[in-house]
Amino acid sequence: MINWWNELDLIQQIFALIALPSTVLIIIQTVLLLIGIGGESDTDVDVDDVDGIDLPDDGLAIFSVRGILSMLCITGWVAVALLETSLPEGVSIGIAIACGIATLIGMAFLMRAINRLQSSGNIDVGNCIGKIAEVYIPVPAAGSGSGKVNLTVQEKFSEFTAITTAGEQLKTGSYVRVV
Repeated sequence: MINWWNELDLIQQIFALIALPSTVLIIIQTVLLLIGIGGESDTDVDVDDVDGIDLPDDGLAIFSVRGILSMLCITGWVAVALLETSLPEGVSIGIAIACGIATLIGMAFLMRAINRLQSSGNIDVGNCIGKIAEVYIPVPAAGSGSGKVNLTVQEKFSEFTAITTAGEQLKTGSYVRVV
């Protein structure tokens, strides 16, 4: 390891000093996330209305700890590698910085895509209104008791307790409209 370090030019050593700690921090962060430590924080800051401008929350966070560490890591290692080639120093450093910025933006879009995969799993019963349901357990007439109906709501097959104000019992297998 010391031989590798001594063979590097000063500029490569500087970029290696950027890349090594950021790589170690990314590895530590990844291991902690895998064992369940350091996920999303419970802190909620409301910045929807700034000087009358409504800001959308689409989950795109370009400057995050994960993104900045990834940018530093990629910039450092690409610079160390490119400075070994016959490219001029300025071109090598420019390419390395461009790769780092691309990584920063790519991480933001990747994390937004991952966050969009989340779902609360809660069913909003209001979304049942107007849908057709199948009676599973007979529903007694005139609200004198309850039965069960099955329907698909929010792309999930669900069973709900049902009552009716109709004068006749709703039989198993019949179809009803949810009001």
